[in-house]
Amino acid sequence: MAAITASMVNSLREKTGVGMMKCKEALTVCEGDIEKAIEYLRKQGADVALKRADKDAKEGSVFIGYSETKAFAFVLTCETDFVAKGEDFIKLGSDISAAIKASSAGTVEEVLNLPVGSITVKGRIDEVLAKIGEKIEIRKFAVVPIGANEVVAYYSHSDSHSIGKIGTIVKLAFEGSPNGGKEAVQAVAKTIALHVTMSNPVALTESDLQPELIEKEKGIALEQVKNEGKTKAEFLDRAVEGRLKKALKQLCLLEQAFYSDDKKTVSGILAEEQKKLGISSLSVAQFVRFEKGG
Repeated sequence: MAAITASMVNSLREKTGVGMMKCKEALTVCEGDIEKAIEYLRKQGADVALKRADKDAKEGSVFIGYSETKAFAFVLTCETDFVAKGEDFIKLGSDISAAIKASSAGTVEEVLNLPVGSITVKGRIDEVLAKIGEKIEIRKFAVVPIGANEVVAYYSHSDSHSIGKIGTIVKLAFEGSPNGGKEAVQAVAKTIALHVTMSNPVALTESDLQPELIEKEKGIALEQVKNEGKTKAEFLDRAVEGRLKKALKQLCLLEQAFYSDDKKTVSGILAEEQKKLGISSLSVAQFVRFEKGG
């Protein structure tokens, strides 16, 4: 078994918010595997502030762009924070954004083949890689089309208007003529984008969650209930179901407690805003949340 180093313990602590000794215990039991250690801590009932989108500790930035017909985001990774903040890396991201904006690309592979001057995006990445000596790649890419009666807002956390460590896009669909026009709906979308950035949902509703994730959460809930030892065997299933339901709510955007008022859910906020806007419907049509290195 590999030795458990102080940096491994510190990394787990940063990801979970759990104390040093508990983190060391988890890493020892799980033979240094951080992801297994996170699951171990949760099963033990630890209050884990899990940063799901920052598992691999890569550096880089999230770039966001938009036009009248679409918004898009991509994660550009590198090996060090020093490079991520450098002029060459930022200019590369801007060049890729411009190429995407002028195209109909929908996948990373298509983006890599887009023209940037006389070369491709891939060639442009290779140019910067050769200069700075670090691996650079487009890790994730998403496009959010904007249709009639739809608005898009984005939030970029920490660096600049459209470049940051976290990048979020939210699209709202509506029906009717809103008080204040589309700009008023867009203001609501901006608020929801900020919530997504803060609360990191993985799906819109429970029906959108992957079955594998639900089963994993159910297993964690079962271990938590068993470890607490307060539930009689005949009531175990009911206790697990209640714990699972609570966990799944934290993963689903519409059921999450709103970041600035935990007495309201996101769906409740949307209902309030729909009434204020004087329209017949208001819903989240799509959201994207990327984190550096994710």
